Amino acid sequence: MLRVATFNIRNGRAHDGLQSWPFRWRLTVRAIAALDADVVGLQEVFAFQRRTIMRGLPGHHSVGRGREADGSGEQCPVVARTRSARIVETRTRWFGATPDVPGTRLPNAMFPRTATVCVVEVPGWRSRVQIANVHLDAHDEGRRAESVEQLVSFVDLAAPCVLLGDFNTGPDSTTLAPIAAAGFRSALPAGAGGTEHEFTGRTDGDRIDHVFVNASVAVRAATVRTDLRRGRRLPSDHWPVTADLTPA
Repeated sequence: MLRVATFNIRNGRAHDGLQSWPFRWRLTVRAIAALDADVVGLQEVFAFQRRTIMRGLPGHHSVGRGREADGSGEQCPVVARTRSARIVETRTRWFGATPDVPGTRLPNAMFPRTATVCVVEVPGWRSRVQIANVHLDAHDEGRRAESVEQLVSFVDLAAPCVLLGDFNTGPDSTTLAPIAAAGFRSALPAGAGGTEHEFTGRTDGDRIDHVFVNASVAVRAATVRTDLRRGRRLPSDHWPVTADLTPA
């Protein structure tokens, strides 16, 4: 079995009072470890956050780069547990007209947006698994729609494939139609609950964090992980999602 997860950890430069990164980083690292996932896609990660996380996750490896042309800025890294998911290829793609040019952005976008695409070897799987991790535009449905159309072109649809990340749109949005048209389905059941809670801890917010799998992948279980608080302390303003997968 391959357990994958997606988790928007909230960018470490945000001014969130007592929920700011210096006050919650230990809880965030513990939360990622508690997911017990073989592959985790993280969003809103700056380099200093990634360094802290990786120090707290021995036996793990991470890939991905910042979204700006010089490699700085927010990242969508993929973190893999070395003994159970070996990353053998990785590539960062930018949403826009020139996806292989660092810093590319969609028209009128405030920031570049990226997809971290990996090929992973998993013990017991006959085929390698493709993983694509994204954080789509937070401000414009049109740019999200363009990104979704481009995302499915970034992966080999003939291989087992998992798309995960913060899509900034709900499961019933027509924006996600190209994903379904390409043969993907949500790993989460319809009543799984929300993932965005803005540090309130609510579980009925918008579900904008998703795991999608294609026909080569079977879902054994999937859930929104709302069990990761420590008293009133929360590891992020999103709940993570985990999915247990096997070959179909």
